Amino acid sequence: MPGITVKGDRIHYISGDVLKKERPTVLMVHGAGQNSLTWRYQVGCLKSHPYFNLVVPDLPGHDKSTGNGCKTIEEYSNFLKDFVDTLDLGELILVGHSMGGGIVQVFTLKWPQRVCALVLVGTGSRLRVAKETLWSVENDFETFCRIAPTRAFSGSAPKELREAFVETILKTPQSVIHQDLLACDDFDITERISSIEVPTLIISADEDILTPVKYGEYLHGKIKGSRFYVIRGAGHFMMQEKPEEFNRILMDFLDSLSLKHQVGS
Repeated sequence: MPGITVKGDRIHYISGDVLKKERPTVLMVHGAGQNSLTWRYQVGCLKSHPYFNLVVPDLPGHDKSTGNGCKTIEEYSNFLKDFVDTLDLGELILVGHSMGGGIVQVFTLKWPQRVCALVLVGTGSRLRVAKETLWSVENDFETFCRIAPTRAFSGSAPKELREAFVETILKTPQSVIHQDLLACDDFDITERISSIEVPTLIISADEDILTPVKYGEYLHGKIKGSRFYVIRGAGHFMMQEKPEEFNRILMDFLDSLSLKHQVGS
């Protein structure tokens, strides 16, 4: 897993074999308290894509990346800009889950010229976190780790997914997870979201209790020309519960972009 230094922090990331600046880069951003393993079932089919680079970072303070995380979604978007500039990446296809979805929305609003497409997964233009969750992360982490998987997945999710989820949580400091959730709770760009004009794919799941389908419906209604899909029988981490369906939706969208890229090149 390669790494680069960004503003003093060592940032680790997954990528394809060679990053070619002339190709757009699919940049996948995980959510609160998570890491690049969020996308482990997507990396395989994207690493060898003929028209796109792939980069999947651990955000600062998460898993293998050093640092203390960021206090706001805005700060995370600034980090992401520094990260892509350090890697000298060209056009970006930003893919964000949950908090990561907030990060890539803000990035797109701030630097629209850098973004050729956007994929929003289990996210919204506003993210709210229950007070009980914020309290348990700070004061009763053991209980948080026990309850979190039941909220992250549908009731039919395999035990292995739930166990792996807890293992992922434990790779990031408790203080960073709490800070992430505070950043989510403070996030609200509902008045700005209609300014996004890049091709956008929105994916929700019908059993997601953290960012319900209505969040995706709202984004779809505000982002002109966006595509909207609902994955059935999955919760907040639908890319892990239903990887084949998720990957098909994602790859169809990317293939439509690659066709346009070829025609325009």
